[in-house]
Parts: sequence; C-alpha cells; structure tokens
Amino acid sequence: MRRRTGIKLWVLVLLCLSLPAALLIPVPASAAQDSAKAARVLLVYDSLGVDTPAAGNIETLQRLLLSLGATVTTVASDAYKPEMAKDNAKLITVCNTEDLCGSITHGMTGFTGEWLHIGSNPPEVLRGKLALKTETASRQSLKLSVSGLSEDHIFVNRLAYITEGKGETNGQITSSEGAIQTPYAVSAGGYAYVPYFQSGNLSELAIAYVLRTWLKADAPTQSYLLIGGITPFIDLDKLEALSDQLYNAGIPFLVSVSPLFNNTDYPAMQRYVAALQAVQAHNGSVLVQVPTPTSAGQDPSILKAQMDGFLNHLADAGIAPLGMTGDMKRAQGKEEREAGFAFSDTTILFANESGRASGQTEAVQPFAASPYTMPAKVLLRISRENKIWPAFPVNLAVTFDWFESDASQEEAVREAAGSWLPFADFKSETHSLGSSAHKAESRSGALLLDGKPADLQDQAEPEEQAPVVSQPEQKVTFHALFSVQNRILIVLIITTLMLFAVFLLIGYRLYKKKYYKSGGGL
Repeated sequence: MRRRTGIKLWVLVLLCLSLPAALLIPVPASAAQDSAKAARVLLVYDSLGVDTPAAGNIETLQRLLLSLGATVTTVASDAYKPEMAKDNAKLITVCNTEDLCGSITHGMTGFTGEWLHIGSNPPEVLRGKLALKTETASRQSLKLSVSGLSEDHIFVNRLAYITEGKGETNGQITSSEGAIQTPYAVSAGGYAYVPYFQSGNLSELAIAYVLRTWLKADAPTQSYLLIGGITPFIDLDKLEALSDQLYNAGIPFLVSVSPLFNNTDYPAMQRYVAALQAVQAHNGSVLVQVPTPTSAGQDPSILKAQMDGFLNHLADAGIAPLGMTGDMKRAQGKEEREAGFAFSDTTILFANESGRASGQTEAVQPFAASPYTMPAKVLLRISRENKIWPAFPVNLAVTFDWFESDASQEEAVREAAGSWLPFADFKSETHSLGSSAHKAESRSGALLLDGKPADLQDQAEPEEQAPVVSQPEQKVTFHALFSVQNRILIVLIITTLMLFAVFLLIGYRLYKKKYYKSGGGL
C-alpha cells in the first residue's frame, strides 16, 4: 500500500515537472503564420476616381484600416495578380467607376478568404454568399443613419442599393422622397457589401463601423482634439491664448507642430519653444509633424538626422513630444517612413496634400497607436439622437486647422466645448518617443522625460515662468570684451596711483635731506 502511494507521489511530481516544459513547447509555425495572415488586408480598386465624388476614398480606406490595426497592401485592379491574395486573409475590392467594375474581380474567383466589396456591381461570390439583389437609382438626395448618427441631404448621381440580402445589416439609407429605404451594409460569415462610400460625410464613420466588425476589432476607442498647422511663423501669442482657453474649458488637446532645422539659436526659435512650453503647461500634448516627401531638402538620407536634432532641442527645453504626425504618402514609402516616423510608434496620419492615394504594392504596417483624423467641420455637422455621442468605431482625432482670426479661434473653442464630444487626455494612454539623447513617454496621465516627471510650468501663471531668451552670441562677446577692458583700466589706474604715491614719498625724503644739509629746520 505504501509502495503504491509512493509511486503515485512520484508520478504526480513528474507531471508537475513536465508541465512547465510542455508550456515552453513552441507554437507551430503554421499557427503563427495564420495569426499574422489574419491581420493582412489586400485593397484592390478599379480607379482613384479623380475629379469625381469618389476621389480620396482609397486613401481614406487606407488610413481607416491602419487605424484599426490592419496591414494594408493597395493595388490597382490592372496590376493585380492572383498570387497576391495568397498572403492576405482579407480582401477589399472598391468600384469607383461603374464602367471599370468588371475588371476588379478578374483572377479572384479562387479567393477563399473574407471579402468586402464597396460600390456597385458586387461580385458573384458575394451575391451568392449574401443572397444579394441590388438596383441602381440616379440623382438622389439621401439621409444616412448609423449607430444613432445621421446626416441629411447627401447628394449622389448614381446609387447602387440593396433590395434583398441575407445577414446582419448595418445603418440605413433613405431617399428624400421615401422611395428608397435600404440597409447601408450587409454582412455574414466574413463576407460584406457596402454599396455607397464617399469621404467627407457620415459614410466615413459608417464604413468604419463595418470595417471594425469585419476585422473583429474590439478594443475600446477614444476621441481627441487636435490642432494642426502650428509653425514658428504663426501668431504665437494666439497659440498661448488658445491653450489658455482650452484649459479653462477643461478640454485636453494635441498640437501638431512643424519642425525647424536651421537657426535654432535665434530668438524666433526661442519664442516658438516658449509657446510650446505654454501648450504643455495647459494640458496640451505635443506631436511633431514629419515634412511631406515633396518638401525641398527633406531627402530621406538627411531627414532622420534633422528630425533627431529638433526632437533633442525640444527635450532640452523640457518639452516631451509623444508621437509624430504626417501625410499618408510619407508612411507608405519604406525609406521615408523609417526616416520620419522611426522615433515613435504613435503616429497620426493626415490625408495627402494632393488628395490622391498612390498604389502601394508593398505592405504598409500599422502603428501601435494611430487615431483616425476627421475634420471638425465634417463631424460637427452630423446629427445625433442623444446629446451624448455614441462610441466611435475607431480612435478619432477631431482636427482643427490653425485659425487666421481671433473670431474663428473663439468660435472653434465654443464649438468644441458645446459639442459634448468626450475628448480624452492623450497622456492617459501609453505613448513613447525616443531621440538619440532623450526619451519622452506618458503613463496613466503622467508625462515623463528621461524617466522623470516633465518640468511643467505653473498652469495658473505660465507666463511668469517663461524662459528668458538669451542674447545673441555677438552681444555676449562684446560684453565680455568690455568687461576685460574695464578691469585692465582699473588695474592701470590703481598702479599709476601707487607709483605716484611712491614717487611722492621718495621726493619728500630727498627734499627733507637737502633741507637738513642747508641748516634749516622744520
């Protein structure tokens, strides 16, 4: 009996010892590849829709997908090859031009992954999977509703809409005459169809809801207020006043600041740094704008060193930037991305200045944190059922461009304060940025610079602690020179007086001896 008990005890000990070894057995490579493959999306489009209402929607989709954490490969339909789909578990096809729609699905009949089609003429695979039937209407004024949000008077020349479908529906499209009442989207089993999408209206958020479900993204989202266009050449007093207004309104905010690579010792740069210190003192978070690829002198080979120098200059002044901003085009090129965005994995991408996307056959990796940007003028014209906004489908940066007048600035602050948008503090999340000499990071609302709390100015009276602008080097040199000359003159005068006293004493003694020899008396 004791022997059996001993054997059981040894077996139990062996099992306990073997359990950690079992846990250390590597996951099969196929499982790891499937996990990586699941986050990869191939985006195929028929045309960029230049000079049509569809212009810009490919670039918008690229930014949305990156914000939702997907790796994106974008290719025109005429450059698509069947083997491209093998490395991607998900496929998005976009029909921007009805005459070219037929070319999109060429060579895709063998694709077995999850498929989302946007626009008219859904492929036969989706028609079968979703039991789809569609019709087309011309010149319609629509009302789009989704998740408690709505926008009226959306005009379209041609609209493909769903008449029948099997699966989960999302949102609703209604014509002004009431003749059309149709779901905005329908999806089932990894297949989804969205008949209408156009950047610049509510359909940006509507399709983001569809993408969130299709990509199985479930992380909670937040919204932020972002002020763009901050350069050394704006009215910096207005920037400090704006910081004070937003702080008094209880609104945390971000600023996208342009770097300055030359003349950083000039008073103008010191004034720029002082204004950014005031921003940071008023609960503002600083992001640094990466110059566009077309900017003169911003070759990738030198841009990284220039950006590093500017980031070090900010950190030396106590400013802790938490990420980067830049155009989508800059993030697509491997060398340009490495040169501009290598300092931080937190990046907010803007629409390209040209408004046109570029086909990128190379996969574009997402950033760890990349809120999607939407202009405030687009978001704030959207109606909502309740005073409180519903949860957005993606982390959202609501953007204002720099204000040219005091009136427009005050109006923007009033709109932001009265919008009931739940603006979050960017520092509440974990972000980090590292240059060659410094590291800035945020943790649970704390702002750290090189591991220590950032030296924020007194928020009540930040102007009293503004840094003193140093005098130009030439003035300092003259001051030192005059100081040396004064000291030399003082030494010469004192030496002269001492010599005069010595000569006076010697003369007195000689005169005294001569007087005694002549028989005189004192």
